[in-house]
Parts: sequence; structure tokens; C-alpha cells
Amino acid sequence: MKMLLPMVVVSMMLTQGAPATVRVWKSGDLQSKGKTLSQKLDAQKFAGETFGVEGNRTFMIAHREGSGLAEWHEKQADIIMISSGEVTMVYGGTIPDSKTTAAGEMRGASITGGTQAKLGPGDVLHIPAKTPHQMMLAPGAQVTYFVTKVVE
Repeated sequence: MKMLLPMVVVSMMLTQGAPATVRVWKSGDLQSKGKTLSQKLDAQKFAGETFGVEGNRTFMIAHREGSGLAEWHEKQADIIMISSGEVTMVYGGTIPDSKTTAAGEMRGASITGGTQAKLGPGDVLHIPAKTPHQMMLAPGAQVTYFVTKVVE
């Protein structure tokens, strides 16, 4: 009986997994990372880096110097915080001629019937799963943003 209680406690600890890690991302660090990412842009004028994964959440920083494709995620919500720059986010509506790019992921050139929101430094946007969304940048504009992707 004396061994049963410790075994139950250890079993509970193993099945619950490791405790979550406290993480701090300072605004100056995000700005610096945005400058570094600006030197690594792909053909769509985008660069991003994942900072970590914690349970159902993925944390990343991204930098854009051009508009993105319209996106749709079946099981992931996006929480976006603008670090620097300005962007017009289009969300809702539909993605005409969308293509499946991975399991549970679609992309397309644009959104029809969406709502526009202009975002700047410090602004935060939550995009639920199954909601089309697209970042639109004015010519010559840049934006650096922090994203938390949450599997719903």
C-alpha cells in the first residue's frame, strides 16, 4: 500500500506531460528579428521563424514586404500582433479558385466578400479556424508581426 500512492502520483505526472514553459518575447527582440528576417525573404516577399511549440500552440515571428496569398486553416486559429509597420487584413468571405496546399490548408489569390481591417503596431487580431484571411500591403510597405497558431 505504501508503494501504491507514489506510483499513482508518478503515473499522473507522466500522463499529464511536462509543465508549460514561461516564455517572454520583448518588443526590441521582435524588432531585431524582423530586421534579420527582412534579409531572408522568399519569392512572395515573406520570411518567418518558429520560436517554439507549447501544447496546441505554435509561436512565430514573420516579416512581409508584399501582400500574401489568401489562407484558410481547417483546425488552426491565428492570433496576430503587429510589431512594426502597417497592413490591411482581409478576413471572412470566400477564396475563389482556392487550392488545397496541405491537409486542412487552402490558399488562393484573393478573397471575395471579406471585411477589411487596417492594423498597426500593437494591434492584435484573432482569426478563428475556417476563416479565410489575407494580408494586404501597400507598395513599398513592410510589416513584422508575432503569430500564435492555436489548434482548435
